[in-house]
Amino acid sequence: MNFKKEHLDVAELAVERAKKAGRSAGAAVAAEAFVSDQETIQVNVSARAVEQMSAVKEAGIGVRVLRDGKMAFGSTNDLSKAAVGALVDDLVKKVVYHTADEFNVIPGVGDGGLASDPAGHEDLGSFDERVAEVPVQEKIRTALRMEAAGLDSSPKIAGSMMAIYQDGTLFNYFANTNGVGGWFRQSYVAAGVEYTAADGDARESGSYENGCVKWADFNAEEIGRKAAENAVSMLGAKPVPSAEMPLVISPEIGVQMWSFIAGMLSADEVQKGRSLFAEKIGTEIASKGFTLIDDGRLKGGISTAPVDGEGVATQTTPLIVDGVLKTYLYDCYCAKKGKTKSTGNRSRGGYGSAGGVGTTNLYVKPGDVAPEAIFAGIDKGFYLTVVLGLFAAVDSASGDFSIPSAGFLIEKGKKTVPVRGVTVGGNLFELLKAVDKIGSDLTWFQSLGSPTVAVSHVKIG
Repeated sequence: MNFKKEHLDVAELAVERAKKAGRSAGAAVAAEAFVSDQETIQVNVSARAVEQMSAVKEAGIGVRVLRDGKMAFGSTNDLSKAAVGALVDDLVKKVVYHTADEFNVIPGVGDGGLASDPAGHEDLGSFDERVAEVPVQEKIRTALRMEAAGLDSSPKIAGSMMAIYQDGTLFNYFANTNGVGGWFRQSYVAAGVEYTAADGDARESGSYENGCVKWADFNAEEIGRKAAENAVSMLGAKPVPSAEMPLVISPEIGVQMWSFIAGMLSADEVQKGRSLFAEKIGTEIASKGFTLIDDGRLKGGISTAPVDGEGVATQTTPLIVDGVLKTYLYDCYCAKKGKTKSTGNRSRGGYGSAGGVGTTNLYVKPGDVAPEAIFAGIDKGFYLTVVLGLFAAVDSASGDFSIPSAGFLIEKGKKTVPVRGVTVGGNLFELLKAVDKIGSDLTWFQSLGSPTVAVSHVKIG
């Protein structure tokens, strides 16, 4: 899939059409057009055979129009001039019936938007042509190899419950009435597997998933083997007596926790009174060594882009630095409401979504302690490798949590017996302040990264 000038032209046509329709109605109208053109492939395999395969090519346009503080949004997958013109004319007519909001904005260069660039915005290593060029037959073989790698790794693997391969290439085209516009491209390759392991009457499941930007970096067999290893390692898992003990958080679970926290660092959540971190800028909310960063410009990151979903330049945003909360994540609406600048975090789910505040490449800065050294310093503790219902387990008012979990006991510095049927309980703020060691093993799971993190104490029930 290649750059298509006609898609950039239709975005520019849409915003010009909005201005013209506004003049005809005797009102100033600002507009933004976002065209998404993507190709995706998904292969589901089961029992060493293809269960389902889908290949989708889709393009469409989403348009926002702003008049007198009122915003309207619409979209269509018909990119003909007639259809786009009709969509814009309809939005300009209907926007007057929406509710005015003084913070609604179509960004300009002064708001952080990048000036129109028909040659395309900066390439940050987030696209690989090979993803589209590799034949479908090779992708099917890759999915089959991934499942087989786990099935063949141990006689205790009884079968796969899920094995899915996905990839995609995406071209985004953008224009607005304030001189912001251009285009950029992205790609990804991702997969996930879940196996059942059996030993006598004992049965356990285990999964693993990951992804990357470049075809050459994708290791299907590794994903299969790690999922199988996770399943086999949990055989014989049992509950343990309630106790308070040190906790070691695996990178797989760390990324879920930090993603949950970042969701509450959205300025939208803060401004709506739904965040535990409201009014805490400049305060110490975590331990000294804890630094959480959102980086939209991370070279080669799977969520890296030169601009966000409204054309504002992305940036590297340290959210928590050495335990101190420095900022929230903003798009232009929340920035105007908060009397600050956008951090370039307007996220869109495609042309059919107007978008909202979201993370890009989110990670905890690694420390200088090897994971083995973290374990070695613990006489008795719990290694957390599985959580169930994390986002529903935290009380949004107090930060208290009780999370159904699984993992392993740590005894005399070593990971020992598997544990299931327990809960990890405590308070989110207390957990962040109790972080006492951060590993050097920063591990990425698509757009989320975490090292191994140790917490001095937590309740296991």
